Amino acid sequence: MLTIKTASADLKEIDEIRRLYNSSFPDDERIPWHRLFHQLDESHIMNIFYEAETPVGMAYLFLHENLVYLGYLAVEEKLRSRGYGTAILHMIQEIWKNHKIVIDIEVIDPSADNYEERVSRKQFYLHNGFEETGTGYYFYHVDYELLSCNGIVTADEFRSLILKHWGPIAQNAVFKNLKETL
Repeated sequence: MLTIKTASADLKEIDEIRRLYNSSFPDDERIPWHRLFHQLDESHIMNIFYEAETPVGMAYLFLHENLVYLGYLAVEEKLRSRGYGTAILHMIQEIWKNHKIVIDIEVIDPSADNYEERVSRKQFYLHNGFEETGTGYYFYHVDYELLSCNGIVTADEFRSLILKHWGPIAQNAVFKNLKETL
């Protein structure tokens, strides 16, 4: 049974969580830790998930109106493929059941170096209650696809969310209808 804590500066495992965060996401897709951690408030939430007293994963959520953007989800590498990711997602879905939850993943591109990883990631989210929104966006040389659960998140809703959380830099995101490009 997993338990959950909200991250804070006095959390004894915070260095472990920083290491997990830094090792789980590419540099160009990662908000610097100090910025991510210091913006924690009622609309920027970092949850740490535990099995007994051992941290097994983390999630970073951005809240805006009726949306929850799951910006980062990571499970300790040595514990992957043991159901922790699914359990964490189900906890998030239960906590935020009255909100639309949205994630972005890299568009599946057969020529990408991590093609199989992209396919596996998408299948993981689809298997766990997310669905294709038909919307994607291009940001900092990466094509993303939006998946959501508890309702379809539109490009306008997501744009509003990222403008609030990312600031003016989000204006560089170029949205597109994926159904027209596939």
